[in-house]
Formats: sequence, structure tokens, C-alpha cells
Amino acid sequence: MEPVEGLPGRWYFGVGPSQLHPVVPEGIRQALAEGLPSWSHRSDAFRREVGGTVEALRAVLEIPRDHRVLFLGSATEAMERLAQGLVGGGGPASRRSFHLVNGAFSRRFQAVSANLGGGADGLEVEGGEGFRLSDVTVPERFDLLAVTQNETSTGVALDPRGIADLARRHPRHLTVVDTVTAAPTAPLDLSAVDGAFFSVQKLFGLPAGLGVLVVSPRLVERVRERQRSGVPVGGYMHIPALAAAADRDETGPTPNMLGIRLLGDVARAFLERGLDALRHDAQASAERIHQAASRAGWAPFPTREEDRSRTVLVFRVPGEDGGTRERTRLQARRFEVSSGYGPLKEQLVRIANFPAHSPEAVEGLARVVEEGASS
Repeated sequence: MEPVEGLPGRWYFGVGPSQLHPVVPEGIRQALAEGLPSWSHRSDAFRREVGGTVEALRAVLEIPRDHRVLFLGSATEAMERLAQGLVGGGGPASRRSFHLVNGAFSRRFQAVSANLGGGADGLEVEGGEGFRLSDVTVPERFDLLAVTQNETSTGVALDPRGIADLARRHPRHLTVVDTVTAAPTAPLDLSAVDGAFFSVQKLFGLPAGLGVLVVSPRLVERVRERQRSGVPVGGYMHIPALAAAADRDETGPTPNMLGIRLLGDVARAFLERGLDALRHDAQASAERIHQAASRAGWAPFPTREEDRSRTVLVFRVPGEDGGTRERTRLQARRFEVSSGYGPLKEQLVRIANFPAHSPEAVEGLARVVEEGASS
């Protein structure tokens, strides 16, 4: 079938990897013209790239000046670095983690901690449900509190103000937040938490292969204390080593140099566009897609409106394989969307609503969704 008139041949509304941000192609061409992928990662030129990207991220995410920005390979690696540094250890030095689990990615963090001997426990609700954060109390025997701000597998979002309040009510615990598919659309007060991480192939609209971990001085010092006591906190890329490198505008091993340059380009594009405008457009686009889904007979998967993400929109489509049927139809019209996750894979449709998705593309997708009401 022909693509929607006036739009590119194909639009990627998958929840990650997703549509590339418009500045990425030119950014790649410029980086190649300069030879950036062949630079030494210890050169002054590349240190300036690292520093420039960090400063742009500080402005976009309002990262406190004393928090370090560490570059990794993915958000999952961030889970591993945090768990290696902060939980397990055995004997009296052993530390435990407490997780709020409501989908596949929050469960992944819990599994990582458990696999590293972290005595992982927590609260779990059914997929499609959120938490009343004001009612959550973390027992004193736990040391690390892990929260997923936006559960990509289910489209459930937690109120960032509620997350900050939860962290402040538990000052003894280190609170770390998975902000994948949340940052920068749903801003979190990073001064209230000890760690936050995301990967770049979602809201930042970049090729996969780069993760960002923001850590507080308290978190770094907690890992160093464990290290000094003889507890293993990781191999070469443990958090204290990465923090020391960050203080020099460097990374540990050779990083995804092109990704770091492009991340800075996208962050500066966000600032030029204006963060208020970015968030306003995200709300308007979410409302338009929900309107189209309602007209097509799709039901929002998170049943409570206050639990629904603005960036990962999940719908239950009528029929045992309704989600598969509609994804196939949308794909034929050149719109790629994601399947559901787990046992509801065939019934659900997940649609990304990221800054790279222009209002024109959102309107085109909405019109094609609405066509399904009469097909």
C-alpha cells in the first residue's frame, strides 16, 4: 500500500529502537567528515565532546552539579553496575534491594540484583497496574530502593513527584530510578534520588548502544566504602572507576564515541526547541492517539487514567489476536508499532510517543488507526 500522503516512506513508532531524531543524520555526516570515530578517546578533542554532552544533559534533565554522568552500553548495563556495587557481598557486609515491580523491565532489575546475590525483594502488582506511592513503605533491612518510572512493557507511568517524595521519606535507602521512556518528557527531581539511568534509542532518538547513568556523591561513596572493606563491587568498569574518569571528562574503556557526540546534538536540539514545548507536544500527541484508538474500539491497557504513560501508549485490541492484526495493518501503511509483552503479546499494541515523532506523523498514524474502525 502507498504511504500516507505528505509523510516519509516509513515511520517508526516502535517503543525502542524508534524513530531517529531529525538532527541525527546530519550529525553522523558531520562526525564522519571530522573523523571523530577515529579520534583517541583520551584526546583533548574527545574530552571536550564528553564535557559538552554532559553539560547539555545537565540542562535538559536538571542534573545537580555534584552528580556525575557516566556513559555505559545500555540501561541494562546500568542495572548491572548498580547491583554489582550496592548489593550482595555476603556475611555482615551483604546488602539487599527492594523493587517496585509492575512489568518486564522492573522485573529485570530485580532479577539482576538477585543473580548478584542481592537478596532482592519488593512489591509486585499485575501488568497494567501502578503503585500508590504514598502508601509504599520500604523496610529498614533493605539498602537499595529500585523504581521504574515508566514501565515500557505495560505503559504504566509513576508520578515523578511521588517518586521524589518516596525517596525523601526513606533517607537511609539509596533510591535509583529507571527513567527509560520517561526522560526528558516526564522530569524527575534528580536531587531527591541517588541514581537514574536511561538508554538513548527511545526518547533521545538515537541508534542503540549507549546508556547513561547519573549518580549522586552519596551513591559513589557507598560503593567505595564497600570496596575498601574488601567486598567485590565489579571488575574494570565499577562505579568508583567510572566516576573518577567522569571527573576528567573521560570514560572508562573506549566508549561509543559517535553516540556521545549525537546525544549532545539531540540534547541541544531539545533545549533549542524548548522543554516546555516538547512536553506540551507530547501531551497533545498522546491525547490525539488515544482519541483515534477510542474511535477504533481499542481500550487503554492501564485501566486507571492516572497510571497511563504519555510516552508509551498501550492498548488492548478486540479479538484474541487483535493486536497482531492491527500491527500488520498499520505496517502495510508504513507505520511500525510494537507488539505487547509477555502473555498479552498478541492482544496489545504499544505505540511510542517520543520527541522525534512530529505532529504531522502523529496525525498520520491517528488517521490510519481510525480507518480500522470501518475495516
